[in-house]
Amino acid sequence: MANAVRSMIKSTYPVQYLLRERYLPISPQRYASMPAEERTPLRLAYRSGNKVSQLRSMLRQIRIALRPGRRFQVWIDTGLSFPAFCPMTDNIPPDYSRVIDHSIEELKAMYPDSGNAVSRNNHQVLCAVEGYLDRIEAACEAAGPEFARSRKWYVRMRTEKAECLEEALQRILFWSSLFWQSRHRLVGLGRLDLLLDRFAGEVQKDPQDEAMDMIVEFYEELHRYYSFKSNYVSLGDTGQIIILGGKGPDGAYFRNFLTDLFLLAMEKRRLPDPKCFLRISQDTPEDLLRLALNCIATGIGCPVLSNDEVVEPALEAFGYSHEDACNYVTSACWEPVAYGCSLEKNNIIDINYADAMSQMLQMDAFTGCSSFAEVKKLYGECLHRELQKIRAHLDGIEWESDPLMSLFTRGCAESGKDISQGGAVYSDYGILGVGLSNTVDSLMIVRDLVFEDRVLSLEELAQAVRSNYAGASELKAKLRGLHWFGKDEEAVISLTKEITGLVDRELSDYRNRFGGRLKWGMSSPNYIEYAKNTGATPDGRAAGEPLGVHISCADAVPFTELLSFAGKMDYMGNRSNGNVVDFFVSPSLLQENVEKFILLVKAAVRMGFFEMQMNVVDSATLIAAKKHPEDYPDLIVRVWGFSAYFADLPESYQDVLIERALRSEGAAS
Repeated sequence: MANAVRSMIKSTYPVQYLLRERYLPISPQRYASMPAEERTPLRLAYRSGNKVSQLRSMLRQIRIALRPGRRFQVWIDTGLSFPAFCPMTDNIPPDYSRVIDHSIEELKAMYPDSGNAVSRNNHQVLCAVEGYLDRIEAACEAAGPEFARSRKWYVRMRTEKAECLEEALQRILFWSSLFWQSRHRLVGLGRLDLLLDRFAGEVQKDPQDEAMDMIVEFYEELHRYYSFKSNYVSLGDTGQIIILGGKGPDGAYFRNFLTDLFLLAMEKRRLPDPKCFLRISQDTPEDLLRLALNCIATGIGCPVLSNDEVVEPALEAFGYSHEDACNYVTSACWEPVAYGCSLEKNNIIDINYADAMSQMLQMDAFTGCSSFAEVKKLYGECLHRELQKIRAHLDGIEWESDPLMSLFTRGCAESGKDISQGGAVYSDYGILGVGLSNTVDSLMIVRDLVFEDRVLSLEELAQAVRSNYAGASELKAKLRGLHWFGKDEEAVISLTKEITGLVDRELSDYRNRFGGRLKWGMSSPNYIEYAKNTGATPDGRAAGEPLGVHISCADAVPFTELLSFAGKMDYMGNRSNGNVVDFFVSPSLLQENVEKFILLVKAAVRMGFFEMQMNVVDSATLIAAKKHPEDYPDLIVRVWGFSAYFADLPESYQDVLIERALRSEGAAS
């Protein structure tokens, strides 16, 4: 009863108005720092009645901002905030084929107002969008002949499917803006080359420069509202990822003219956003790999490479149909997700392996262990408690009703359930992992220094860690110089698989409130955020210091060794939620050896890596850019699953990148 009363009070306009800053998708500070031309006065899309009513209110209030001289007309009213009391079902790329291959009239016929609740909501959302189109068409007409072409695209949206590439791109931009406007975050773009395949022949016949200009301008429009779209910690984390290429259900590799054009446009324009994700297989043509590596060599951190030979079977083993496994895209950074038919928000929370390790070192039972096997058993108990907390967190999630996302999601209208109620074909959850490398290195230190070489006792190690290495600077330095994770050594690989096997056994039986399963991965963006509340660990890491990054090695190991290590991990089934090999390459090394890197990538596919990304920058450049940011305004780096301008990053992230670059060059202590 009390909850119902609180909910009723919160839904009143005066309370929502007073709390409107809470409903901003970004912080008030970020909002204030946005370019003046992108800021609009703060208002509230009043939540009265159901969520469709709120969407209708939003569409009536959006300020239309036409821009002369631009091919595409799209805007976001950044001051119009949209209340959401529960987590949004975001981090999911909408299936834009629905609005490219169908008119609004066709969609309304598919979802009658007389159908089930979701069908009625879909119909009413489409009617509300038509009202918004009335306003856009009137604005274009009032603005004069310059906007006649844009008006034409908006008029055709009502009754016709898209008939050319420009029209299709305009529709993607329009509907994408509505997702951003309605508080969705990390809005991906899906498999654009496949989605737009019927226009590839048309574009190929035209002069390439004209098509290139169109794609470049599309990129530029997506890049607008960069601050508004950026998620939480840093500018650049937008989730705007374009998926290219891929191995189809018949085993053939898909690639068309647009695949190449998107890569060429990204290389030419060189922006940190949107991002790109290239699915590759053993049949990917060498010339496409060359295009990808030339793009990566610019330093923009894209495309990320995803190995379909591993990812597709892993997703099928998890429970996807063969067709959906072969049509995967990414949720947010790199987490595979079924396209257009899934609730899967794949970065809900992290397994903090290092925190479990830190907690173990605080226990009296640790110093009482008489063997390495006992230490591992004790760590398993600590990790079990960490995983139990995660399960409890997942069980408590209630999602915000989301008729807009339900419109774009297969299964919702068919089941009569909103996506927030489990109406999608798949309603699985996904979590990430952080601190695994610190844990593996810590356990290897216990094995070697304590039980094998006997140069350190458990009591001495525990005392140093518990005191956060106060008065133990020499020991701390020694431990920090010892690294195993990422090396192709049998004992390291075996220990890593043993730890991940514990997670597999703990989580394989998990089912959420919709009956969905849980998948997890070895990569996470939270190597700094989670580290702030993680105590010291036996690898020489002090409390609060950053945790290890993805599948990487703190030593300067050869790329082939790191890739071999990654290829020996198990990614099948519920372990398939993003497993990224991450390494640094000096610009000159890649630019002068593209053909050798093609061979490296092809070998890596055979080795069995899951995903791979490269930071193409050297330590000297990063150090200079930190000292004199005004001299490096356009320096782009790969941060975790996104690229950003180095100068925009918090100092803590800059320092991690510098240290990693130094270590990759063998120069760090």
